Amino acid sequence: MWFDLVRCRLNRYDAVTMERPETPADGSAWTPPTWAWLTGAAALIVWHGWLTLALFGDDPLERLTNTQPITSGTHGQHLYLATVGAKAIVTHGRSTVYDHRYQIGYPKTPIFDGARLGELFLLLGGGTYQPAVYKIGFVITCMMVPIFLMVACRSLGFGVGTTLLATLLGELVWWGQHGRSSVLTGDCGLYLASLAALAHTGLLVAFHKNASVSGWIGLLLTGAIGWFLQPLLFPLALPILLIYYLSVGTRHDFLTWHIAFWCVQIFAVVVNLPWLIEWVDSWWLRTPLPSAVDLLEHRTFETIWEAPIWGGAENRILAVILFGSALVGAGILNHKNERVAARLLSAGCSGSLALALLGVAWEPLGVLGTSILFAPALWFGCVLAARAWVSLGEWLWQMGTYGRVILLSGLVSAAASLGIWTDLPANILDRTQQCDTLEIGLGPDRKAIVDALIQHTTDDARILWEDRTRNRQASRWSALLPVFTDRCYIGGLDPDGFMEHSSISLMNQALDSQPIATWTNEYLAEYCWRYNVRWVVAWSPVVIQRFENWPATKKIQALKDGETGWLFAIDRTSGFALKGSADFLGCDGRNIVLGNVVPENGEVVLSLHYQAGMRASLPRVQVERAELSQDRIGFIRLRLAERAAGVTVTWER
Repeated sequence: MWFDLVRCRLNRYDAVTMERPETPADGSAWTPPTWAWLTGAAALIVWHGWLTLALFGDDPLERLTNTQPITSGTHGQHLYLATVGAKAIVTHGRSTVYDHRYQIGYPKTPIFDGARLGELFLLLGGGTYQPAVYKIGFVITCMMVPIFLMVACRSLGFGVGTTLLATLLGELVWWGQHGRSSVLTGDCGLYLASLAALAHTGLLVAFHKNASVSGWIGLLLTGAIGWFLQPLLFPLALPILLIYYLSVGTRHDFLTWHIAFWCVQIFAVVVNLPWLIEWVDSWWLRTPLPSAVDLLEHRTFETIWEAPIWGGAENRILAVILFGSALVGAGILNHKNERVAARLLSAGCSGSLALALLGVAWEPLGVLGTSILFAPALWFGCVLAARAWVSLGEWLWQMGTYGRVILLSGLVSAAASLGIWTDLPANILDRTQQCDTLEIGLGPDRKAIVDALIQHTTDDARILWEDRTRNRQASRWSALLPVFTDRCYIGGLDPDGFMEHSSISLMNQALDSQPIATWTNEYLAEYCWRYNVRWVVAWSPVVIQRFENWPATKKIQALKDGETGWLFAIDRTSGFALKGSADFLGCDGRNIVLGNVVPENGEVVLSLHYQAGMRASLPRVQVERAELSQDRIGFIRLRLAERAAGVTVTWER
């Protein structure tokens, strides 16, 4: 009822201010029949679905539903973390758990953004390792692209022509260089969050014009989805929200409208609050921000104009056309008294573009990775550009024969010019066709690695896996090794050194942050004792040579994964107890179960990383942090006066 009161107030205000209602269907007085809208929307959705399924190769349905995981880019990493998180939610009611399978124990937390979507779908599928559920969830996620675009346009009050054209342009952006790269690497959370923000923007305009319960629910859904997908995006969009409120808030003198508006923004955060608290609480896990990979060495107008962020000459031309048309579209909206929509879309487009360009030209923003906002800028621009093109075409068409001749001649001339002087038409055509397929399954070489690890290793010690420097497009399938082998690893999960616990890994030919070539045999022996390492998988020649020169190692088997590596065995006794003795019986993410715990001088030190909040099941056993060598995290120390048949260490947060 109170929404109806708000609607009456809005209608009364518009009548008083003499604002012209938005013209239907792309600025024309003619509204296409419903079947035309449904047919066009269905065609775009079907086309988008066809391209999405084509990512899975020649037999998409079989590859989509089989038990083989996606191993392209970071998909393997996301699947592993999602499996750990979903299982933890089912078992313990929260996704933050202690994962002993990597880095001698680290807290798996929501700070690993890319795993949340997979975690949600696996949770709906039962909370276990199910590659098919992850793949189906990934397809459903990709199919939200045209939905978000259509919701945005229809909420803005745009007609059928503008909505379909904007959706088409948005899909072309998605299947362009930036979007395809995000799909193949698995880093599409920000892109989908920006589309949710675009839909949220459209719903804000609709809520101003005609407040309703359905519109309020739409705002809540898009806001909650945006926060869930990328919690850093919506705070960046706060200026747009303030522009909206300052533009329309004074027009609504009914208190209920203001309460409803702020409640939906607050509730969108509250819905995500359980994991957002953990996300903020686990921020310390991040290592210092890396150097900006997209930052230009020389920052001039010419270098920015030719920066890789544009995606090549043809993509740069297309972007310039879109942004130029978006400027015209904003002017048209403003002229038609659609100033709120003009301001919000312009702010979203120009703000994202400015942050993206500053991300390659200014280091403070470059280290934050704001260059990735270039694609969101294009999506906001697509809506404005579509409005400009449809309005211009409609205006020329209504001029009669001469206008239609001018329109058709202009289109033919523009297409011919672009076809002669650039490869833009071919570039656009490529976006409408199938792109590179996702890697599904391990393949024979990686399957041989898994078989070798199962055959030549045991679960009473760890495997040191050398991480190699690669871009985001390279497969991170090694994150799934614990699933395939039931072994514990140092390395393989986080080749970027994203979290502090990865500082002990072997990456970039450095072990524990020190060049491997400088390590003496004594230091290597102490490292392997400290972290209970008995096997090493080495890939780079420098690392292979260093372990070849260590008398305590033995070559076991050659391995292949794009390059040739070796599995080494280290001649030492296994054991998870560094002082005293204890049998490691298992860990379920919250509880570390130990058997036959025998102290030495009143303590047992375990080769497991300590986490604040750990408690022992027996009151007479105290859990403390022990410092060994230069390890940044610290180890678990149990203080007890006499032997215990069993001790369970519980991580309470």
